[in-house]
Amino acid sequence: MLLDASALLAYLTNEPGTDEVRAVLLEGPCWISSVTLTEAEGKLVGRGDFTHGQVQDKYSALLALVREEPFDSVCRARAAFYYARKSAYNLSLGDAACLGTAEALGLDVLTAERGWAKVPDLPFKVHLIR
Repeated sequence: MLLDASALLAYLTNEPGTDEVRAVLLEGPCWISSVTLTEAEGKLVGRGDFTHGQVQDKYSALLALVREEPFDSVCRARAAFYYARKSAYNLSLGDAACLGTAEALGLDVLTAERGWAKVPDLPFKVHLIR
């Protein structure tokens, strides 16, 4: 299962959906894109939830359970496909990166983004945390 930033943010800040994310993490195996980690850290620090150091501490614990996946050329090409359709499905660059990574790796996605379920013909499943 590939974690989206919305699932990671819910887990790290104890928002609704935390229990669902925790269950998936414990069941494993799980992956997360380096782009997703960047997006989540930017949001956590930008909102004032945590300092960069605190986020790094949380990531150290998280990465004992989750494999960080580099954003390579295959992920990039698949993400560009989704990002080109961003307006129709209200996708951010981070969303497209996560969807592209899921497709490249052949993984289902865990997210809070309900709109992803409306994207047609995804070659993977979208699992909602709330």
